[in-house]
Amino acid sequence: MKTSSLVLTQAEAPTAFPAPGTFHVTQRVTLLSSTPSATIRYTTNGSTPTAVSPIFDQYKLPVLDAINVGDVGQKTSYVIKAIATQKGTADSDVVTFDYTIDRRSKDVYLARDISSGLRMVIDFDDTKMVLITGSQRALLIDAGLGGGDLCGYVELLIGDLPLDVAITHAHPDHVACMAQFQGTYNVYMHHADLPLVRRFNEQMGLGIDTEKVIDLREGFVFDLGDQQLTVYEVPGHTPGSIVLFDEATGDLFAGDALGSSRPTIVDALWMQHKGMAPIDEYLSTVQGFRAKLRGKIRRIFTGHNDVPIYGETYLDNLQQAAQHLVDEGDAVLTPSLRPTDVWQVVVGDRMTDPNWIAINVRKGQFLTALPHRLATLSHLHLSLGTLTTAFKPSIFMYSTVVASDETTIEVTPTATSTRYRALSMNGTAVVSGTACRMSLNPGENEFMITVTSPDGSAVNNYKLNVTRLA
Repeated sequence: MKTSSLVLTQAEAPTAFPAPGTFHVTQRVTLLSSTPSATIRYTTNGSTPTAVSPIFDQYKLPVLDAINVGDVGQKTSYVIKAIATQKGTADSDVVTFDYTIDRRSKDVYLARDISSGLRMVIDFDDTKMVLITGSQRALLIDAGLGGGDLCGYVELLIGDLPLDVAITHAHPDHVACMAQFQGTYNVYMHHADLPLVRRFNEQMGLGIDTEKVIDLREGFVFDLGDQQLTVYEVPGHTPGSIVLFDEATGDLFAGDALGSSRPTIVDALWMQHKGMAPIDEYLSTVQGFRAKLRGKIRRIFTGHNDVPIYGETYLDNLQQAAQHLVDEGDAVLTPSLRPTDVWQVVVGDRMTDPNWIAINVRKGQFLTALPHRLATLSHLHLSLGTLTTAFKPSIFMYSTVVASDETTIEVTPTATSTRYRALSMNGTAVVSGTACRMSLNPGENEFMITVTSPDGSAVNNYKLNVTRLA
């Protein structure tokens, strides 16, 4: 009698992201199998995985720590072994992934040339500063986390050129070496972040003289001779976060104001700490900022990305992520990969999309009202004139003045929630984000914009006075 044996197909062996190699900062490893629904078991000590080894969890990634002993960086080897299993198939082969984390010492700085006159300066923790060398002056953006002589290092790079230092925001990884430049060079930072500097001075002994910090506000221009960089305020990550824009090149230097998107660290826009803006307010800030530079941003240099990211696409994803949080609240949250005690919304695939974005928040604590009760505008655009008060969702009265020969004006109100129940102007229904052409009489013209929340329980009225000169 003839017998037959059943030959099982084999599960596909796991792959790893990032691929094995040498890195300088802590990495988080994602394990994948192309076999649908496969279970991946792994070890991080080089031993062969078994049926009792940890199961890979996409929200709790194996961490390969970068280690300093005192100020000295250490070179550490990590071996991950993994196997994929699935009921009804044979187990995959065991695969081995070898990683080295070659941590730099805290006094080490590196410079990477991006283009003529533009360098990325990198500290031991991979915080990115930018050094721009113009024809008449140089500008250093941010002052890193390192413990070495950053000032001396920068001076070697710029020669005899005078230097200014612009700080994008006051977190320690951007201000730790700030004091080195004070007394010799002008150091600028938005004064809304001074309380943070004072706190970190006390906690970390940074030695920053807050009396010597020059206030940096929107509209200030750093003139380097052949290059000019204009400051824009983008509060949210901190109250005083700023960005700098070079209109000639389309380069935006953003620190952490717009987040970062390194895929293996794993980065995000951190908005989960006390003092960071509610997401509905931040969405308004981003919309207002983008309206000023619509279509002009070519590349964005963040405080942590290894390479610049594509401006408009990345900002589209950032705005979409914030809008998801506003519209859906907790329903769109997934566990954060870093840190692991908060939540995040993600747009894009971090393993394939260089312009992906995540926003970290505290569940149930990131909006000024529950999503179904949001009844605010996030943006108000006029085709003529300038609002005498900068727009904020919490301010309900605005005015502007236009010339005597202007007989119409286009008013574009944008509701914070795309799920708004109703939006009207002077009692007539309008569509969020759509320009409404309104007639202007000589003298004062009053427009009342009414927003009703998605569930109809909350209503806000915004009053706009447009004065047409006689």
